[in-house]
Amino acid sequence: MRYIDLSHPLVNGLPGYPGDPQLSVADCGRIATHSCNVSQIALSTHTGTHLDAMSHIFDDGRTLEQMPLEWFHGPARMLRLPKEPNTGITRADLEPFEAHLKPGAKIILNTGWHRQFGTPRFFEDHPSLTIDAARHLASRGIRLLGMDLPSPGKDWLELHRILLAKDVEMVLVESLANLDALPDEFTFIGFPLNFAGRDGSPIRAVALCP
Repeated sequence: MRYIDLSHPLVNGLPGYPGDPQLSVADCGRIATHSCNVSQIALSTHTGTHLDAMSHIFDDGRTLEQMPLEWFHGPARMLRLPKEPNTGITRADLEPFEAHLKPGAKIILNTGWHRQFGTPRFFEDHPSLTIDAARHLASRGIRLLGMDLPSPGKDWLELHRILLAKDVEMVLVESLANLDALPDEFTFIGFPLNFAGRDGSPIRAVALCP
């Protein structure tokens, strides 16, 4: 078995989603002055590779500590859907993979957009799920939807409302890395920090591959 890191490195000054704060990492203790190294971190709960809790969009939605741990770990299936900038991921794109879109499934979308991470266009020109595709995924009852995109799509609010709704509660994992290194089937591991009452968290997403 081998592990593949699916998380982008968190470095000082990493831009957040437009409107969110950028990541700040600073020394607050050094061995020379405090006998140990200690760092101070300030960031959005949706920085870098992260997941969304239901309360990201709904005040009465589950917060991180209310989400069962098994939602963040288990067998996953990759859907390879190479896309050009500013194009849609449609229901027709998903049709060849219908056998894998089943209740409780963990699905990872590889559009190739992870290669744009760190560039200005990463947040501006990314492909987008269509509303119809999102409704179809919600109807299939999949448990986790991971992607190499910073958001499910440009119509982000409506897409989140569909995918995080109380009768759906799909875990959304955004800004995954290194997806080209994965086989089609693997074990996904991506636990959030236990921020009580919060709406999301950066994660160390990892694939365990045969």
